[in-house]
Amino acid sequence: MTFSGHTILITGGTSGIGLGFAKKFAELGNKVIIAARNEDRLNQILSENPTFSGFVSDVADENSLSQLVNFINENFPKLDLLMNCAGIMRAINLFEQADNSLGALTEEININLLGTIAVTQAFLEVLVANNGMVINVSSGLSNLADGAHPIYNLTKASVHFYSDALREQAKYFDKALKVVELVPPLVAETNLESHTNTDAPNNMALSDLINETLAGLENGLERIDAGFSKQLHQMGKVNSDENTKLLSNQMLSNYFPKNKE
Repeated sequence: MTFSGHTILITGGTSGIGLGFAKKFAELGNKVIIAARNEDRLNQILSENPTFSGFVSDVADENSLSQLVNFINENFPKLDLLMNCAGIMRAINLFEQADNSLGALTEEININLLGTIAVTQAFLEVLVANNGMVINVSSGLSNLADGAHPIYNLTKASVHFYSDALREQAKYFDKALKVVELVPPLVAETNLESHTNTDAPNNMALSDLINETLAGLENGLERIDAGFSKQLHQMGKVNSDENTKLLSNQMLSNYFPKNKE
């Protein structure tokens, strides 16, 4: 792989997909900055990876994001790649949701969707100036609702449409910005949610996701459907209503099994 020489900011960079890419990008000779909400976790990752730089930031908080922008502008003016990895995933039974407050119901929207939009917008100027790239992480479940993750599904579908719109605007207005959508399948080892396990049939190893992504970037792909996401993409285009029913039945029974008398 020859993806090197970049200055890269990764949100959600202290765990999961974000941390995996941070390590790989650093290994390939890139300057890596990670941002995350948990200061203790951030300091631990920085101590374990001395080539990283880092900053405590909440993508869903305007003041926190403003501080991150100032930090990057002052210390990394050559930033040319933003990877939006910050995200949470919750299985929710809408009929038994304990906390029906707006904050609880929209937490995934604030982080997964609004955070992606806000961070991208905040760094558009510097990224364009440096002939840069945005990588937005959506999900295979942006193609097909699975029933068990009603809010997560809509946030990732929205990230997909937002990425498409940003890409087309960059082309239309002749801006030096590449927009890539990374569409991962289940990557159980990232522990995005505790319910999944590495023995799941459609699980993809994090290392395989990273390698497939790097190959896609080197080939100039604008959308990288990794692993089982390729099938989910097709399922969302052909017989999507029927496939939604089938997937939802499977996932709902997995996450919320009915008691059998």
